[in-house]
Amino acid sequence: MEPVVSAEEVRARWAYSELLSDRPYDDPSVQELKKKALERVPFEDLTASEHGVLAQAWYRVRGVPTFIHGFAGITSFQLADWSREQLAASYVIPYFAHEVGAQEPITFEQWIEAEPIRSLEPGHARYATSGAPRSAQGEPLLVGRLAGLPTLLDGYHRAVRFWKRAAPTATLLIYVPCVEVARTTR
Repeated sequence: MEPVVSAEEVRARWAYSELLSDRPYDDPSVQELKKKALERVPFEDLTASEHGVLAQAWYRVRGVPTFIHGFAGITSFQLADWSREQLAASYVIPYFAHEVGAQEPITFEQWIEAEPIRSLEPGHARYATSGAPRSAQGEPLLVGRLAGLPTLLDGYHRAVRFWKRAAPTATLLIYVPCVEVARTTR
């Protein structure tokens, strides 16, 4: 059985993975963590206090309703190896669904195979296979739940590279919500 991690740790990992991106992680509380990210200090080497700072930074930068709802009711995640078929069956966030004209939830496969209805910037996730390939996956992708459906919340660039370039039998590391098992008493 793969390790189980808290939702707060997943948010902290997400924030740490994008500290050096163009996302607005400009709060003074994360400046030392940006230096650590630049020095490639592993997330596991950060302190519990630093994890808390990162989780709070995530709320300031990524705390929009779609992502808040995607975490709703989920207290922990489990690391899983997903196949191309499992990724295909997961859903995309409404923002990406709307880019291809969908008004209802659509799967990753439906999204990636559809043409956008408007022009997208060159750095958009759907164009992640242009340029040099990356050799390592990096941080696992993240699946939450929107409208009760397993929805890819983070990792679209990595998902597209996997979809377009991975061998048919390859797998992808993804944090998925732990299934809460109801306990009954007699």
